[in-house]
Amino acid sequence: MAGRDLFNKDFSHQAVGELNNLMRKQADDVCTKVPTTTADEALKEGRVVQHSSQRDVIRVLFVSQNVNLLNPTKQTLDGYLDVADVFDEVHILVMRKGIEPKQPVLRPHKNVFIYTVAADHWWQLPFVGFEMLRSQLEFAEGFRPDLIVAHDPYESALVALKAAKKYGRATQLQILEKDVYPPLHDVITPSVWRKFIAYYSIPRFASIRTSTRAILDELKIDDDIDAKQLPVLNPYKNIAAQKQTLDLKQKYPQYVFFLLFVGSLKDPSAALDAIDSAKDMLHNRSVCLVLLGSGEGKSDCLARAKALGIETQLVIDEQQTNLIQYLKAANLLIATNVDAEGEQVVVQAAAAGLPMVMTGTEVREDLFEHRESALISAEGDRVDMATDIKELMEHVEQRKHLADQAEATVRRKLFQDPIVYQRSYRASVEEALFAQDEEHINDTQ
Repeated sequence: MAGRDLFNKDFSHQAVGELNNLMRKQADDVCTKVPTTTADEALKEGRVVQHSSQRDVIRVLFVSQNVNLLNPTKQTLDGYLDVADVFDEVHILVMRKGIEPKQPVLRPHKNVFIYTVAADHWWQLPFVGFEMLRSQLEFAEGFRPDLIVAHDPYESALVALKAAKKYGRATQLQILEKDVYPPLHDVITPSVWRKFIAYYSIPRFASIRTSTRAILDELKIDDDIDAKQLPVLNPYKNIAAQKQTLDLKQKYPQYVFFLLFVGSLKDPSAALDAIDSAKDMLHNRSVCLVLLGSGEGKSDCLARAKALGIETQLVIDEQQTNLIQYLKAANLLIATNVDAEGEQVVVQAAAAGLPMVMTGTEVREDLFEHRESALISAEGDRVDMATDIKELMEHVEQRKHLADQAEATVRRKLFQDPIVYQRSYRASVEEALFAQDEEHINDTQ
């Protein structure tokens, strides 16, 4: 047996390794690490999910540019559902511009795997994205996922179509934002070139889902494509049953009619729009505008009210601990904020039976009908909104009609049962397996 030369051997690399192990151990004692593993290692452990039912296990790959999916505690596709609870086995490819991630492969849940790639330019993302799929999900027995879902008709769609062509998998395209196609009169810029990818990719999917009916109408999809709107959940179904305990007239006895704005004051632009739209009615000393929110823009709102001579008619409540009670106690909601919080508030207000004037957004116009369940004006049109506020303040029956219809609309159009909603969402995605016939797979080739 050959002996080892212990005197001349360089042990410096071993010392470095031991030091690194010690430092990692100390770091692990301080914070909890997100589980990381390769797909190959994890999948060798056996079936990811064990089922007692006879239902086939479907493995889904989502290709997305939504960095919120990198959240180590919860990966949600709609803001409510955790993919770990919806699908049997989930693989998520997240593509983004920037520096390469230090941990490109994560396994935050037993049945969820996340792969992250980055590139300097948008046109490089499809190449690095597909290479990640090839290296992590291509095995001797084939490609792991059964279904590939693209979350946009641009880079994500290109990756999904290429994988579908190579591995013969069913695909679905989910379009969650409007303005898919670039206007033809626009100056050709790199960003516009990117959007022209939509003209190429959309007709090549046999199954398409959109977040709103308006997007579906804009696309003008051929009849032979399975195109539908994704299910939408109403997470506020119990609001109507909650008892009203707040009396604004008792809290602010100097006022009789209460206008309400709900939203962050970090960016005060939406709140300032509400103040400007309501300014004429606020010269009536019995009318009050309540701003339910907090942020550094509070001083801007107070200054605007003072400049308009209505500072005594403005109340700012920064607690926001009893939103539902304010929605039940107020007389009219002014929804000028068009962010995600604003979209949730209008649904909550409808469930609470509060009439609304609102700035139009794609989601709101898809859910409510102008003059039937709400009064909707164009973004930035303060004159139109001021007219709507005045109209509703002067007509009690119209306020009641809008409130009743808005509440009925939410019950009719949104799923009330989370379990039923989860099943419907899953079924809507998995319908792509049946829409992808052999002829369409050949077309993508």
